[in-house]
Parts: sequence; C-alpha cells; structure tokens
Amino acid sequence: MEVYVLRLGHRPERDRRISTHVALTARALGAKGIYFDREDSSVFESVRDVVERWGGDFFIEAVSWKKLLREFDGLKVHLTMYGRPLPEKIEDIKRARRVLIVVGAEKVPPEVYEMCDMNVSIGTQPHSEVAALAVFLDRVIGKTFEIEFPDGKIRVIPSEREKIVETRD
Repeated sequence: MEVYVLRLGHRPERDRRISTHVALTARALGAKGIYFDREDSSVFESVRDVVERWGGDFFIEAVSWKKLLREFDGLKVHLTMYGRPLPEKIEDIKRARRVLIVVGAEKVPPEVYEMCDMNVSIGTQPHSEVAALAVFLDRVIGKTFEIEFPDGKIRVIPSEREKIVETRD
C-alpha cells in the first residue's frame, strides 16, 4: 500500500512546528510523501534535511488541494474527530492500493468532507493531528517498528540505557 498525506490549512506564521511534526511523523511511520496546500520554505527545508541525513525517499511539495483531491487515484481519507471510528473502516482502508490521508491545521472547508471517500476519527475528543496521523499509520500500515532507512547517514542503535548513534558518510 502506498500512503500519502495532505496537510491542509497550514498557516506559516503559526503552524510551522506542528506541520513539521506532521511531515516527520508521516515519513517515520511509512508514508511516501506529504503535500501542503501552500509553500513554506522553512518547513520544506527542515523536512528535506531530515530525509537527506536520516534516509528514505520521502517527498514534500506544495499543491492545489482541490486539484489533488479531484485527481488522486486512490482512497481519500479525511481524519476528523467527527468521522466514523477507524475500527469501523480499517478493513476497507487496508484493501486500498493507494491512500491519501487529509489532516487539517485549522477548520477544513466543508467540501473536504464531500471530496473525500471517508471521514474517519481517531477518537472523539480534541487532540493533535500528529497524534491522529500516528495512530492511523500505525494501525493501517502496521510496520512502525520494522521501517528502516538503510541509505541514512544517521542511525540510532536501540539501547535501554544509553544513546548509541551510528553515522556514515
């Protein structure tokens, strides 16, 4: 399954840190790339730097969200606390070949609910889009502890009591 993320409503002056965390979570938990509805060179450079140092072929780019939702060839899933609970939809999602996950930064336009194939909730209480994305990716892809980035220049060696970091040129 190929998974992509659309970050909708990014406000550069306010959302830089959380949007960076959305992108890094997407990368670390198995998504192929992330689309933003507007360019933010600070976020884009930070994420590309992580990909360069830590590995992978994850991409980040700005797009027209309406065009992407209209033209995406796959299942479009909007993560919202007002949707159907993930356990009700997970088997349908897992059958998809390609999935686009939509996560908002601010109140999303009503048409997003209509343009997506599913509106899915990760619980019904307010929490961050980073948490929602992480739970979704872990439940749907399910390889959180198996994903490796062999081309990375930096790699953490798991240890219970110390920080062990391997670096390569």
